[in-house]
Amino acid sequence: MPARTWFFFGFLSCVAMELAAIYFQFVLGLEPCPLCITQRLITFSLAFIFLIGAVHNPGLVGIRIYAGLAALASFAGASVATYHFVIQHLPHEELSSCGPGASYILEHFKLADIVRLFLTGTGDCTQVVWSFLGLSMPFWVGLCFLGLCAFCLWRLVLAFPR
Repeated sequence: MPARTWFFFGFLSCVAMELAAIYFQFVLGLEPCPLCITQRLITFSLAFIFLIGAVHNPGLVGIRIYAGLAALASFAGASVATYHFVIQHLPHEELSSCGPGASYILEHFKLADIVRLFLTGTGDCTQVVWSFLGLSMPFWVGLCFLGLCAFCLWRLVLAFPR
């Protein structure tokens, strides 16, 4: 598969993830928690890497660089999604108290506090507001990120001739 096609397919995968997030937020009325927003920002970053790779249509070295960056970004997304899934399933005694919503945090908190809360989550992040086949949204998002990571690693392996 040509590099441009490969990167464009990765970009379309990220667009599909973002469209699903927009559907859940604006059609189903599910307000994203800080960890959900962090996952969306990682998806935007990953989409940007794929888009630049598709537009650039790089040679072998460029493919390695873009695929490596995309693999790192997708692994970061899978890590955040896994953490999110884990805190949703902690015993109630270990859960933190409910915190302010993401919009309030963005409006009233300092940048350092915003970054900390968006990486560690708040009490809102522990709520399971949607599930499919008994598994919450962070599980499915993490699965998408792991799929993209495998996709990137596969392309990275193909970029090293034998």
